[in-house]
Amino acid sequence: MMTRVKSTKPATGSRAFTACLVSCAIGAVLVLTGCGKDELTGYVPQAETISILHNDLTFSAQGATATVSVSADAPVTATTDANWCSASVSGTTVSVTVEPNTAFEGRTALLTIASGAATRTLPVQQRGMVLGSLPVSSHYSPNSGDSFTYTIAHDLPMTIEASQPWIHADIDGELFSVAIDKNELGHIRRGYVVCQSAGYTDTLAIAQYDIDNDIVGSYYMMGYFGGSGGIASATRFDIVRQGDDLFMNWTNNDNWKDTLLPVSLDKGTATLFFPSAMTFYSSGSSADVGYFYDTNGIIAASSNYGASARMTYNEATGYDQAVLTAANWPGHELAGFIIRSSRGGGLVVTTLLQLGSPVVMHVGPVGTKISD
Repeated sequence: MMTRVKSTKPATGSRAFTACLVSCAIGAVLVLTGCGKDELTGYVPQAETISILHNDLTFSAQGATATVSVSADAPVTATTDANWCSASVSGTTVSVTVEPNTAFEGRTALLTIASGAATRTLPVQQRGMVLGSLPVSSHYSPNSGDSFTYTIAHDLPMTIEASQPWIHADIDGELFSVAIDKNELGHIRRGYVVCQSAGYTDTLAIAQYDIDNDIVGSYYMMGYFGGSGGIASATRFDIVRQGDDLFMNWTNNDNWKDTLLPVSLDKGTATLFFPSAMTFYSSGSSADVGYFYDTNGIIAASSNYGASARMTYNEATGYDQAVLTAANWPGHELAGFIIRSSRGGGLVVTTLLQLGSPVVMHVGPVGTKISD
């Protein structure tokens, strides 16, 4: 009896079939891989194709229109995902328009171009706006007139407006120029220039006057006992100049008429500053010190505190004058000025002036009285 032995050697036909299966599997993997999305470009291959031939989608803050050239097998459409960025299509040219960016931060939108089932996504980038500020907030001009220029960096349109006809201001590119006419009025005059861009405003205050005629001279510091409406209280003093420095001198007060007290002047705003804790007289352990005090009797014991007066011409009185306010002393209202004297071994407190609605008035050259 014969026995049949099963052969383990594959037939030639089986080897071919197995090879075919492996080949198909690899091909399937390749097909699947080839159909995957390109993460770098956003391109998804389909039956149709779309290619970007040219694009430049980086914009300045000013806003503009740029084009994207494409090559496609089917009609092209385009959309964006931001309301400040729009797209339109003409044939195979996509036009992208961005609005001005009025923020200081840059921004990005996405442009999607489609042709049939194929799509491409491109970033649209726009820089934030550039806007500098004036290097100063105020400017002093002599009565003889003046002209000056500043540079203001900006890439969006800027408008310039002067408040007075004697101030002439213009902007040319980034060059901001101002010309001021001669002042023949005989008193301080003020004005300002406003610069505006993209909703932002910068203001330059201008004060035009002559220091020797409109600041140096005789003054009255006036107030009221018991507040506004009470009995008038006033003292006269002179502001004198020595070199570039200004001093207060109470020429009508025998005790302190030979004392010069330092006074500061902010030239750009024509503001006088009278410090508190001013030493009038000092000899050994003896001293006279002047202090402003507020409505609650609190003394401004620091020389950084005091009173400020922003001088402005008052048409009603015909004088340059200012309301006297507490300076560098937030929350306080001036009520008077006192002198503490320790001459003769004792402490003497003298109230030089009580202030209610205090005013400082410049009445003319040194020595001028208000009745002159």
